[in-house]
Parts: sequence; C-alpha cells; structure tokens
Amino acid sequence: MKRRKPGRGTAVKHCDKTRMLLVDDEESIRFLFQMILAADLPDLNIDLACNGREALDMFSRGHHAVLLMDLHMPVMDGRSAFEAIRKMCGERRWQMPSVVFCTGFVPPEPVARAVEEDASHCLLAKPVSSRRLIEAIRLRLE
Repeated sequence: MKRRKPGRGTAVKHCDKTRMLLVDDEESIRFLFQMILAADLPDLNIDLACNGREALDMFSRGHHAVLLMDLHMPVMDGRSAFEAIRKMCGERRWQMPSVVFCTGFVPPEPVARAVEEDASHCLLAKPVSSRRLIEAIRLRLE
C-alpha cells in the first residue's frame, strides 16, 4: 500500500485579504506609508516590521495577502525575506502573497525576474506617489 506524502491532495490555504504587512527599516517611511494606506483603505489591517526577519515571523502568524517591502534593510534584506516567504508558503501549502517591492535602488536580478514572471508582484521606485502606492496595494487585494 502506497503512503501519501503529507500535505498532498490538500487545498492551498488562501491569504488573509484583510491584512497586509509593511516592511521597511526606516520608521518615517513605515509611518508615512501606514498613514497613506489607512486613510484610503480603512478596513485593511496593516502590520509593521522593520526588517526581513521580523517580517518572516509576523507573516508566519498572519499569512498576509500583500507585503509592501523595502529591499535594503539590516538583519535580513527584502530579497532574502521574499525567498524565505516563498519557501514557507510551499512548505505550509499556503498561497503566496502579492509582494510590492518599494526601493530607491536597482532591484537584484532575482527580484526583477520574480516581478516579471508573476503579475501579482510589482516594483515601485522610491519616492513613490500616494496615488501609485494605494493603486498598487488595492489592485493586489482584489
């Protein structure tokens, strides 16, 4: 008799569409983005993290639908956090969240490729307008 592998044949758990995770090492950016998004998307619960490692911990407990993530951060950068979240989702059979990378730098090739290959992700260049930020998040919550 063949044994089934754990998780095989089970449905993928969907993201929590009421939650997003905002990840940036600059407190002023977190505060500003949170204020902009909360004003336009009042029903959205916005969790905050200051680096990739903190984001991983919060995501593991919240399974947020959207991550708004800086790329250059101490402790764990955005690229490493993205890859770890993708791995976590695969292991737990969770739906991968949409990731909006927001950076003032040229993104590393793996991030650019992820955005190019999957329209649920996107890249915003800092400085970003309030309208563009809200539009990117709203689109990914639909």
